[in-house]
Amino acid sequence: MKKLFISSAILLASFAAHAEGDYKPFFMFDVNSEKDEKHSQTIGETVSNIARDYIGANLTVGVKGPHKMEYSIKAGVSQKDDSGTQTISNNIELKIKKSYKLTDSITPYAAFRLGEKMSKDANHFTHFAIDGGVKFQLMDNLAFDTGLRYRNALDNGSYQKAFSRTYSYESIRLHGMLLFDLDKTNTVGLRYSQSTADDYTEERKSWRLHYQHNY
Repeated sequence: MKKLFISSAILLASFAAHAEGDYKPFFMFDVNSEKDEKHSQTIGETVSNIARDYIGANLTVGVKGPHKMEYSIKAGVSQKDDSGTQTISNNIELKIKKSYKLTDSITPYAAFRLGEKMSKDANHFTHFAIDGGVKFQLMDNLAFDTGLRYRNALDNGSYQKAFSRTYSYESIRLHGMLLFDLDKTNTVGLRYSQSTADDYTEERKSWRLHYQHNY
């Protein structure tokens, strides 16, 4: 699966670089900061509140095609700080997105993503996500985007085996994002999101800042 994702990334990046006509390439760079929800853990006779911190960065390359379709590949790295112990993981993700122009100022969308997470302690596993949301055009150069994402491991058994734990990768995330167009081809965005899950490890609050350039 890892080789398939890498091959797909190379093909999509090459297509984006040579896209012409109805297909318009774009790239996006983002940085993010995440924090687990606090949970209580008993150590000996003491109880401590643990909330792991994460920082990450991602690069996305894609194309926007006819009928408001979008195809992209995202590659990123994340660092987790767990009580002073830092671990690094990598992620690569393919995404297909479809937007619908309801009115001049309201654009609903839906997306499907398939990704591969790789880290030293977990080897790697495949995950998927389904997104849905609405973009509201507030002004000529200002928009607000809100939506929901459902994510889970494609094979929970492999995920649990990799981490030697019994919880899943399943979570539901809500987000709100402001988008500001610097000009016709450059956009910056600031997003806040919050995830809920049955297991505390997937319950997180996150801030993300991104820059996108459209050709």
